[in-house]
Amino acid sequence: MTSPKPANLATVWEEIADRIPDEVALVHGGTRLTWRQFEDRAARLASAFQAAGLGAGARVAIDLYNCPQWLEAFFAAIKIRAVPANVNYRYLDQELLHLLTDCGAEAIVYHASFEGRIARLKPHLANVALFVQVNDLTEISGVSGDKEHSFKWAREYELLLAGNEPAVRMERSSDDQFLAYTGGTTGLPKGVIGNLGRAGRALAALAPTLGITHEQAIDPPATAEKMAADKMRFRSLPASPLMHATGFQMTALPTLTFGGTVVTLESHSFNARELLDTLDRERVRMVAIVGDAIGRPFANALRDAAAEGRGYNLPCLELISSAGVAFSADVKTQLLEYLPRVRLFDSCGTSEGCTYGFRTYRKGDTLSGTNFMPTQGLLLLDGEGNSHRPVPGTAGILAATTTAAGYYNDPEKTARTFRLINGTPYVIPGDYGRIEDDGSLTLLGRGSTTINTGGEKVHPEEVEDVIKDVSGIDDCLVLGLPDDRWGQCVTALVQRSMDRQGADVTEEMVISRVHGTLANYKAPKHVFFIAKIPRGPNGKPDYVQARKIADQLLG
Repeated sequence: MTSPKPANLATVWEEIADRIPDEVALVHGGTRLTWRQFEDRAARLASAFQAAGLGAGARVAIDLYNCPQWLEAFFAAIKIRAVPANVNYRYLDQELLHLLTDCGAEAIVYHASFEGRIARLKPHLANVALFVQVNDLTEISGVSGDKEHSFKWAREYELLLAGNEPAVRMERSSDDQFLAYTGGTTGLPKGVIGNLGRAGRALAALAPTLGITHEQAIDPPATAEKMAADKMRFRSLPASPLMHATGFQMTALPTLTFGGTVVTLESHSFNARELLDTLDRERVRMVAIVGDAIGRPFANALRDAAAEGRGYNLPCLELISSAGVAFSADVKTQLLEYLPRVRLFDSCGTSEGCTYGFRTYRKGDTLSGTNFMPTQGLLLLDGEGNSHRPVPGTAGILAATTTAAGYYNDPEKTARTFRLINGTPYVIPGDYGRIEDDGSLTLLGRGSTTINTGGEKVHPEEVEDVIKDVSGIDDCLVLGLPDDRWGQCVTALVQRSMDRQGADVTEEMVISRVHGTLANYKAPKHVFFIAKIPRGPNGKPDYVQARKIADQLLG
């Protein structure tokens, strides 16, 4: 079987733009950009990057809500062999400064909504040569006067494009990189090094979810041209943020790489009714969600619309794809009740460029939220760290092939997590799984204490440090408890001091302090005050006892 040749995505996308220039590439509300416009706008931004002194290896941070400019900025960066880096727009000053410093950002493309935060950090960002501000209310067709930037050092996105000719195309390497920043297991964000050549091969593995055969996946531009001629182009909608792997790497990238159309929602926070209206209006064939975090309100909106007598048939929708957080059997059942023709594609993996397993469901199938068919090459590690092929009835730490090359600026963590096994790159993030008698994989969970809430990773110690800084608190422990919608919810056990200050500490004070210091999703949804935090003789947290206490208090 012939494998796709490694190819730089920028070169692939340019060829697609040449072959199907008048087909629509990006849709955002009333904005529609053809492939010709998408490529031209990215080329003009690439030229602006070059004019600011950026070139191969330069880091370009993308701090945007979902919008066409997100994908244009990525395309522009890889056009000049720069390294795009995603930014979680929920980050506050401390987290954002760490990310921008860690990656060595030389350009930042950000929404006007974030200009105050960027301005506060600017004195610490001497390495940044270009600040590009995208007007949240700007129409793609031109510059609106609704909101101009307040700082002379910032360049307005549309004016910047208008003032630059398209960059000249160049030869590129399949070894060019991009950075996928994730909350990881150490609190502050870490950049996973993605390889544009390996990414192309990984996208070929996702091709079947788009109805594309292995043979078609070998030559994406030719396939894009053929699908356009047959009027079979794919239209997908990432309902989750492009800043995360589910929305970008698993949805937008494969869609664009085979010449499809990416549709993005206009709202800055998820709105299930907007999702339904957009799926219906834009005749979307695939929507990507993050498990129950989006799946449950999606199903509830379908239920409410049916009760109101305005149910959604969504005749074009073929596939609901999920990754990033648990997608329960209950929510799957509800979605298939209202959308019986749709396939559900559930996958489990990590931001470190791996997929452990996947499973496709149709109405009438036995549904599960934790059982998958293991991916090719999946291995299990025993207690001594030795790898072996999965055998029914065995459990262990999962090791999966990866498209990533390691963590940026962290050789020690890279050495612990990434490994060559029989000459093949593997990643071992610390998840546990069990192989069942039928050969399927049951995901048992992360061995570490990292909390996964709605697809966002939260490291307990980071939150604990903030809470312990509140006057009147002696100790605290943060853990994740099961949650129907978010997968896990951040929960804090707090030990007050035995003085007046301790007596005055309230749940509102604790949550407010975290809200003011870290991204909102890191704030606890529950705060329980207890007499003594459970710890072992060595001072380490006793998580087993802590979970029992939290479960009892939560009822």
